[in-house]
Amino acid sequence: MTTAAAQAPSRVQTPNPPPPGPVTPRPKPSRTSSLQSESGPTSKTASADASQTPAQSGGAAARRSARPAFPTTDPLSDKATALLIRRILCPQHIEKAKSAPAPIEELLPPLTSRNDVDLQLYALIAIILREYIQNWYNKITPDETFVAEIVQIIAHITRALEQRLRKVDLESLLFDEIPDLLDKHITAYRIAHDPITQAPIRTNAREIYHSLCPLPALTPVPRPEDPESVAQQAENEVAYRQLLVHAVLAILLPTEDLENGCLTALVGQIFSELIIGNSVANKLSEPWMILEMIIIATRTLGKRKAIEDENPSGRPGKGSSAGRRGLSSVQGLFWMVVHWCFLATSFIRLAFTVLMTTRSLPPRSSHSTAQRKNVVQHEVGLDSGPLKMPVLAFRCWSAISNLIEMDVRMPWLCGALSMVQWVTMTGPGRIAAVDGKLDR
Repeated sequence: MTTAAAQAPSRVQTPNPPPPGPVTPRPKPSRTSSLQSESGPTSKTASADASQTPAQSGGAAARRSARPAFPTTDPLSDKATALLIRRILCPQHIEKAKSAPAPIEELLPPLTSRNDVDLQLYALIAIILREYIQNWYNKITPDETFVAEIVQIIAHITRALEQRLRKVDLESLLFDEIPDLLDKHITAYRIAHDPITQAPIRTNAREIYHSLCPLPALTPVPRPEDPESVAQQAENEVAYRQLLVHAVLAILLPTEDLENGCLTALVGQIFSELIIGNSVANKLSEPWMILEMIIIATRTLGKRKAIEDENPSGRPGKGSSAGRRGLSSVQGLFWMVVHWCFLATSFIRLAFTVLMTTRSLPPRSSHSTAQRKNVVQHEVGLDSGPLKMPVLAFRCWSAISNLIEMDVRMPWLCGALSMVQWVTMTGPGRIAAVDGKLDR
């Protein structure tokens, strides 16, 4: 063992000494090979980049920056809406003139007197025709004449409907007839849900309501335990919608279009089932949809108010706490009284100015009055003609009173307002009578 140990150092010292010069350390073989295999492509790329001149690198950067970005067009914009209408309702015009397409107003008949409203209505019509007409009609024939005729009929209906709406007494409709229906609905609903009898002989509230306000489209009352009643009520509702739409089409459409049974039936199905049945009855009238629309509206208004009330400097306001402390003090109470006095003075001045300027106002037109018929004279064949009603006699006031139950909660206030209403309409001066100072 000593001999082997003595021979080992002699074997290490046998190689000749290296030549004079800088000594470079020799890396380990395994580490060097792994580093070379990993850095091979990177070194080639780096050498290639280094070999490029500054002009070449600048040209490559310019080419990269010149590449078109991803289109960020708003799908709800007017441009996207017009493109949707062209692609569905005017495909032949897109093929003929791709460079400078004609505006929508020149390609399609007007629906109303406003182009912005026509754009949105045509978008809705295009979606309905694409989903329910073209998906099966294009499998039969590529002819676009049938769809064009449907668009022409819909345009004729909307124009005639707009002309009739211009002649409607909106004042009487919004403030007298619709509130009258609402008042009757509220009264019937409360009677149906407050019966005289108690369980177990209590009648269903829906049956009581439908007995007070019978509607053909909602009879019979659907019961979950009776599938036949549910099916029959759905059939009656469909038949009522179709009768209603066909009665409207008979008034709005000309005779030559009514003679085309195929188009009339198809347009009637579009209005009765797709628009009234699917969109209005099954979606817009549902409680969840109404709540969703209210939430969206309040959220939008809240965002706008927050943006308007935001401090431009970005710092939180410091006047809120000081204002609270000021209101609790005598000085804050004094300024609050002064502000209320100024507000009352301004209100009295405004009311006096309005009463003085009503003399120069023209009388209410005959279209803004409620047109009511006397039932007794109608039964004997006599027509009483249109009657003018003052604004304070509209049913909207009684409907609001019935809705908030003013006669039950605050009967003194209800009686006082009724007295003021009667005095202003029939008392001295009759300032709230027909064409009176307040009525104008």
